Amino acid sequence: MNWNRLVGPLILITMAAMVIQAVQATEEPVELKNEAVKIQDIVKNESAFDNKYVVIEGKIDSECASGCWFIVDDETAQLYVNINPSNFVIPQKRGSNVKVYGKITTSSGDPAMIGKIVEINGEVYR
Repeated sequence: MNWNRLVGPLILITMAAMVIQAVQATEEPVELKNEAVKIQDIVKNESAFDNKYVVIEGKIDSECASGCWFIVDDETAQLYVNINPSNFVIPQKRGSNVKVYGKITTSSGDPAMIGKIVEINGEVYR
């Protein structure tokens, strides 16, 4: 059997399954019901938020073409959100309202978030 001919279709099927799994019911997950933290507060006091799970809200300012990271702007500051470690992606939604639940980390001296749950205009991805 030629395994090389099977690898491509298997990757496509796996990616399609991930995208289908990512879109959940429209009911807001309990994690997203927490009060949102201002990004400016995270930036000004990184050590207080490091390794903590929080909710942020804002607009998607820019994003990766493959949907694995994006930048949220809440009008107080911007924060990089990486969802690649959580094994899901989002569709291109630049300019959309977004709510994200995730873990704050520090990367190269700057705060960032590893997103676990993302809600964009009522659609939930995880």
